[in-house]
Amino acid sequence: MELVAEHPVTITNPDKLLWPEANITKAGYIQYMIEVSPWLLPYLRDRPLTLIRYPHGVHGHSFYQKNCPTYAPDWIRRVPVWSDERKDVIQYVVADSLASLIWLANQACLEFHVGFTTLVRPTQPDSVAFDLDPTVAGFEPVREVALALHGLLDRLNLPHLPKTSGATGLQVFIPLQSGHTFEQTRIFTKAVAVYLERQLPNLVTLERLTKNRGTKVYIDFPQHGASRTLIAPYSCRATKLATVSTPLLWSELAAGALPEQFTITTVPPRLRKQGDCMAASNDLASLREIVRFLD
Repeated sequence: MELVAEHPVTITNPDKLLWPEANITKAGYIQYMIEVSPWLLPYLRDRPLTLIRYPHGVHGHSFYQKNCPTYAPDWIRRVPVWSDERKDVIQYVVADSLASLIWLANQACLEFHVGFTTLVRPTQPDSVAFDLDPTVAGFEPVREVALALHGLLDRLNLPHLPKTSGATGLQVFIPLQSGHTFEQTRIFTKAVAVYLERQLPNLVTLERLTKNRGTKVYIDFPQHGASRTLIAPYSCRATKLATVSTPLLWSELAAGALPEQFTITTVPPRLRKQGDCMAASNDLASLREIVRFLD
């Protein structure tokens, strides 16, 4: 089977079940990628990809992939990036076309994780993200913490939007003006996390060790850093329901939206109907005055 986009892509085992409970085959996943590509690709362009592959579906063996496979076609874009951790150059994949999305989907790359910088400005974060991670089952504590964070960021007059992680948590993004450094964003994210922990001591924790968090929501502010990644908007997740990391409106979150409502099946018609709320805003934040006050 062959699909033709910018380049022809050979599809193997199209009937393989990747999400058995949701009855999503590889062909169904590729169709999802085709449908959402106009909204997904802008979040991937010029960003090295960290991929998680599930060759035998979400219940099978999985592995992270950073280096582009040697057998990848020549038209798959590769970018060399030095890794201080590995003390070596990693040949990352950059998805810059529909054909690249189809090829990666055929490789059973189910999760697409990206960093906070682009190849154009590799040392300047273009957003800040607060990762809200529940310790126990249930989304309501995450919602409560997110809405408290929303209130704080509104008072600071900073543009921001929530995005489901696609799993159990939520992320709150602040798009940034150019020229910020990770040192500046680190000062800001830590101060906000500490403030919320003090304001909501029964709900919020900054404890790294899961066993010490009790039932609180963990604000993973260290997750925002030069070598860190988060799941990309509109990337799927390896969950039973085939959920998708989805940007939301604050009114949707306040009205009771749940992560499990946003899936491979429901996200394409949502995008066709109302577009991408994260891309709809052109407002960019400056943290410089706040950081000068905090530092």
